[in-house]
Amino acid sequence: MRKFIKWNSNPDKEGAYQLDNDMPLCRCLLTDAFCLYIPLFCTWTLLYKRCIVNKNYMIRFVKFQDRPEILINKRKNQIHIICREISHYYRALNYAIHHMEEDEFQYQEHVCFERNGLMLDCSRNAVFTVEKVKFLIKTLAKLGMNVLMLYTEDTYEVEGQPYFGAYRGKYTKDEIKELDAYASMFGVELVPCIQTLAHLHNALKWPGMDKIRDSADILQPEKEETYQFIEKLLSSVKESFSTNRVHLGMDEAVMLGLGNYLKENGYKKGSLIIREHCNRVVDICRKLELKPMIWSDMYITANSTGGYYDLPENTDCSKWEKPKKDLGLVYWDYYHDDTRTYEKMLDIHAQLSDNVIFAGGSWIWNGISPNYSKTYACTKAALSTCKKYNIKEVLCTAWMDNGAETPMDALLPGLVLFAYLDFHRDYDETILKQEFRNCTGGEFDDFMALDNFDSLFLNSKENKEAQNPSKYLLYQDPMLGIFDYHVKESGVNTKSYYQNIQKYMKECAKKAGKYQLLFSFYEKLAAVLADKADLGMCIKSAYDRSDRAALKDISQNVIPEIICNLTDMKSSREKIWMNDAKPFGYEILDIKIGGVITRLKSTGYRIDNYLNGNVLRLEELEEERLPYFTKGMDKRENLWNRIISGCDLNDTI
Repeated sequence: MRKFIKWNSNPDKEGAYQLDNDMPLCRCLLTDAFCLYIPLFCTWTLLYKRCIVNKNYMIRFVKFQDRPEILINKRKNQIHIICREISHYYRALNYAIHHMEEDEFQYQEHVCFERNGLMLDCSRNAVFTVEKVKFLIKTLAKLGMNVLMLYTEDTYEVEGQPYFGAYRGKYTKDEIKELDAYASMFGVELVPCIQTLAHLHNALKWPGMDKIRDSADILQPEKEETYQFIEKLLSSVKESFSTNRVHLGMDEAVMLGLGNYLKENGYKKGSLIIREHCNRVVDICRKLELKPMIWSDMYITANSTGGYYDLPENTDCSKWEKPKKDLGLVYWDYYHDDTRTYEKMLDIHAQLSDNVIFAGGSWIWNGISPNYSKTYACTKAALSTCKKYNIKEVLCTAWMDNGAETPMDALLPGLVLFAYLDFHRDYDETILKQEFRNCTGGEFDDFMALDNFDSLFLNSKENKEAQNPSKYLLYQDPMLGIFDYHVKESGVNTKSYYQNIQKYMKECAKKAGKYQLLFSFYEKLAAVLADKADLGMCIKSAYDRSDRAALKDISQNVIPEIICNLTDMKSSREKIWMNDAKPFGYEILDIKIGGVITRLKSTGYRIDNYLNGNVLRLEELEEERLPYFTKGMDKRENLWNRIISGCDLNDTI
């Protein structure tokens, strides 16, 4: 049985929305649905599926006022909420629901940012299902966040462009409209985040795109066909999304003007090209009544000829080529844990634009496992600086680099931190843990334990270096042992290390509820790494000392055990993918994990042939193990094709 709470506008000077009568926020509210009605706005929420027994509550009124505050007041069975917007109302409602057992309380929060949201990468093979995105929208609402950007390079429908997003699971216009309407019910603005310059290799590889291709990844500026194509993209966005804001991308076009453009036009400074290209695209946006923003790096690197973050403090940008005033600049930075870098970069951005947005991130793009050490260190420094500089909008990016190998739910600790720092001046982990549980249904400490997968060589230190051994030790070939030098040099007992993680993940899975499959996947990953992390080193060591008994044990016992665990791990990952995303793109992850299984089988065959005398030597094991990471290098390798072999994956012709 559904119970509704209906609100009518009260035209008094307070602008409150009050009940027609004292209808109860009853125990059935949490079982099924909750309906809030204000003029031109009706929401059905299925946020909760639990019951508070023998309690009757009523919300006496909700007042929306243009002040950066949330106030919740409960006296016995009456609840008053004062807030600025719908998403904040849901944050307040979520707080109230999780404190119903208290007879009285008054709780107040200050809102630091006008907009705070998530940018979800739907372009690195995983295009998340409508239902999964709805789950995120509900989570954003409970957190009080009001923006969701869908990063779609070519994964959205464009009329007249059948190859655009072909075989990639692109969103149809109807799917985006459905998500847009759903987000609107919760006060969440669904914003398109597309590309109109670089990062378009998937679109530009198809027939008929040579006329607008500068290089493999970049559109050719100053061609009418290019701007006709971009107008088609923006027209599709205009039709599908209700917001008038659009993120145009335009980042990391490092070869801008150096491909076909150079052949046809000669050399032109990158700062001029980016400005003129931006101006043309902004003109299209004006025509379509869209308000654009771009990633800011090209304006900085093209003007300075240096790296994005390499500028000195007190840089004078007065002579730089600058964007038009109505073009927003999004400063992205998920790398620094010192406030001085953010201060320097925000000072530079202030010289370029009056409309600066900050984008940090939840590190789920580092391989198989998330990196919360870096996420938390960088986010705390970044958002404290953004508050100091009165930045109005901040975004938590969730990139899926190299094929969306990390499950999407792993973004939650970083996302919750972004929300927490919006509504709290000081960091209190006890409060954060409670908010995490109340908004996601998960246990904070269990999620944070996933950080241990890549802390293998750090001796309990935080992984601020973004090392990712759980990825390269999973994928590396056991006969080649490209990373074995570092396993041996570390002296770490990798088997014991990952066995301990496996035990903890198993316990987490038992109590994880809707995240059970996530922790089961990581349990199996830990089981695989317990035997595989040092497998190549063990094989080579046994071969070098002619220990045939050890080689036989590896072939007949160790490798089959790894394959068994890896098969289970692969099955869990496939279930997660099919629950979260469209099937397109999983074939790549299937090939990656399946390739490990195949190479393990081949390793067993090679060892058996050697032991049986069919081959006299194993040349792979006679190759010297060299350091992959030399002094001064980041101890991180996220490119699968570089991990699996020293040979070329792709033909160079």
